[in-house]
Amino acid sequence: MRLGQVIEILNGRVLNEFNHAREVEYGFETALLSDVLAHAQPHTTLILTEITNHQVVRTAEMVDAAGVLFVKNKMPDESAIRLATQVGIPLIVTRLGMFEACGKLYAAGVQPARKVE
Repeated sequence: MRLGQVIEILNGRVLNEFNHAREVEYGFETALLSDVLAHAQPHTTLILTEITNHQVVRTAEMVDAAGVLFVKNKMPDESAIRLATQVGIPLIVTRLGMFEACGKLYAAGVQPARKVE
């Protein structure tokens, strides 16, 4: 699925400029950025979170995430948006909660990045 489709499915708002054709295969919902570092799939993982500081952008940069989606209309501050633009991390926000956003993406074919055994 492409980021443009994610935006459409979740009625998202774009917070910075990026390529809407970037591919998303996996979703990673988290409140712990260390989990992202341990389990995210490079290039095609979309991070879903309520964390709005610059650390989520740096984490996304480190794992080469497809982007960051903020749920519940959580908005990062301007410095985080500037940083994301500088390092090429797409930022999207949706009014949906985590449960609904993950469910819609899963129903559309996005797979979980973290496998529970």
